[in-house]
Amino acid sequence: MKRIAIIVNPLSGNGRGSDIWREIETELVRCAASYELAMTTKPGDASQQAMAYANEQAFDLLLVIGGDGTVHEAANGLMQSGAARQQLRLGVIPAGTGNDFAKAYGVPRQPLEALHLALHGGGEAVIDALALDGGTRVAVNSFGAGFDGMVAKVTNEAGYKKLLGRFGLGRLSYLLSILRVFATYQPQAARLVVDGRVHELPHMWLCTIANIPYYGVAIQISPGASPTDGLADVVVIQSRSRLRLLPVLLTVYQGKHTTHPAVTFYQGIAIKLSATEPLLLQADGEIAGTTPLDVRVVPAALRVVCAEGADKRGSL
Repeated sequence: MKRIAIIVNPLSGNGRGSDIWREIETELVRCAASYELAMTTKPGDASQQAMAYANEQAFDLLLVIGGDGTVHEAANGLMQSGAARQQLRLGVIPAGTGNDFAKAYGVPRQPLEALHLALHGGGEAVIDALALDGGTRVAVNSFGAGFDGMVAKVTNEAGYKKLLGRFGLGRLSYLLSILRVFATYQPQAARLVVDGRVHELPHMWLCTIANIPYYGVAIQISPGASPTDGLADVVVIQSRSRLRLLPVLLTVYQGKHTTHPAVTFYQGIAIKLSATEPLLLQADGEIAGTTPLDVRVVPAALRVVCAEGADKRGSL
């Protein structure tokens, strides 16, 4: 077995990443595992280190201890390494607020169980990536424009995110942000193009391009999304009336919003979105500029450690 490459974000989950690393380090020493460690200190570190690990070609597992933002950076670094990324399996020990990536692949929340999965068991999913603007940035969970971009911004800037995170209430921080943004958000006219087909959206609240079912701390925005089918699932919510969307807010966590008349689903490989006013974009929960948006699916882009059988499901 080759050495393990490890990236730790000690600040993820309001410092939980540092605590988890100490627990993982003790276990790695106990089982005499060979590894190389990189600790992030600023944005972009995980991306640079993941690319360096891949190019070194001395490892067969990249283990990320952090949240969705750290996984997002690591995935971007692997994609930048080109073909070298195929040598590495990407594993995660969830340490963030949302951990939607880990949830999608059946990774346990308990750190030592997640480590055991990465080292000794489980399966492997060869997943698609979503490339923005020709590959300048990729997402492994989702891109989103409009309402969810604003929710990501408000949540990441909110003082209550850290406070609630200390008590394991990260889900509540996103819910508070959703309610704050919902009270004042104004829908925009937009144009969506999916594999060449044009869809006019006169009152669009959000457009999410999903690779997995979850975002925003286990919101099931696209319950049928699969990261292994070579397609992106596009979710559009549009309505002239704010009150009409209240049932969506009440059911989206369980993925039961899919039949609401304000919700529309599409699938495709190439997706473009433009709007009358620039809309905030989120990529795996991180702010990624504004519209226009141009996304293309990169099939079979990354190898991901997953729970046994997760790679066999149509929707992970």
